[in-house]
Amino acid sequence: MKRILIVTWYCSNNFGTSLQAFALQKHLSNLGYDVEILNHFLLDNSLKSILKRIFGLLGLLRVIRFFRFIRKANLYTYIKSEINEKCIFTEKQYRKMLKETDIFIAGSDQIWNCYYRFDPFYFLDFVENKKCIAYASSIGTNSVAPQYSDKVRDLLVKFSSIGVREKTAIKVLSDLTGRNDIRQVLDPTFLLKVDCWKEFGNGAILDFDIPETYIFCYLIGDNEEYSRQLKDVVNKSGIGKVVIIPSIENPQFNLEGAIVYKKAGPKEFIHLIEKCSLVCTDSFHASALSINMSKKFVEFKRFSDNEIQSQNSRLYDLLNQYNLRDRFYSSDDGWLNCIDYEAIQTLLIEDRMKSNNFLVNAIES
Repeated sequence: MKRILIVTWYCSNNFGTSLQAFALQKHLSNLGYDVEILNHFLLDNSLKSILKRIFGLLGLLRVIRFFRFIRKANLYTYIKSEINEKCIFTEKQYRKMLKETDIFIAGSDQIWNCYYRFDPFYFLDFVENKKCIAYASSIGTNSVAPQYSDKVRDLLVKFSSIGVREKTAIKVLSDLTGRNDIRQVLDPTFLLKVDCWKEFGNGAILDFDIPETYIFCYLIGDNEEYSRQLKDVVNKSGIGKVVIIPSIENPQFNLEGAIVYKKAGPKEFIHLIEKCSLVCTDSFHASALSINMSKKFVEFKRFSDNEIQSQNSRLYDLLNQYNLRDRFYSSDDGWLNCIDYEAIQTLLIEDRMKSNNFLVNAIES
């Protein structure tokens, strides 16, 4: 049994981040691999690093993390129960980890978005002479921040296989590295079939009665147009009930008469998407999960297309891949159209098989 360590974001109040980490770990585990997710670590003598090691050894990091997630106790419980976590605090543990691990995978989400944050850890800079793979890693934008392009190019040399989440990233990273073997693969949440997600969501614990029909709303951006747009969706869809899960980035978003559920964890998030009649979101992962579960959805734009740090390319790639460009909210109301999910699920089955084959071949070759 090969031992695999994944490096990705997962200790976050962002539902998509947590769920994509779970999905990749779960899929690899289902394939028979011994899988853990590696917590971010620093092996240096700075005061910050020393304190982190001390607090970690005393177990205080868990206490700190609990208070960090006090508003989302379900998310904390989820991380503790669903994520196989590997923590490194000492040089001895680090060396032992390198010896015992067969393969390191740079996972999904925008871990390579250098406009947001450049961190060599997520490019596996700490790995010595072991196989490095990227699966669905995302740069999030249409380019690599120029000040980090040389470092990114040098860090990607060691990767035996690179799979990226967005089609746009293939050209960006191919031009940067000179490689011609970079491939597009599915976000990890697509690797798990709908029955798996339904089973996951069945573990939800809700303290309110779900309306028979409702709009599920999850918005990350703080866009002043969102309230008006959501009201328009309510009026034109004829669905009067709205359930809002506020994001950590936009915690105050509300709509008069809506149910605002602040205690949701990932299982509640999945369950509410599954049971809703319509999803309103600007989130990549809420959109991906809606497609995977064959839900009708409306896509709001968080960024202007002309912003250099715009992340809209992620959504364009996703929606274009499944002929869903009309899901973007617009005045022509194309988002009201029905979705041919029979055709989409056929495409998704093919894409899931190709992505799984890429992952297995990258591991086994």
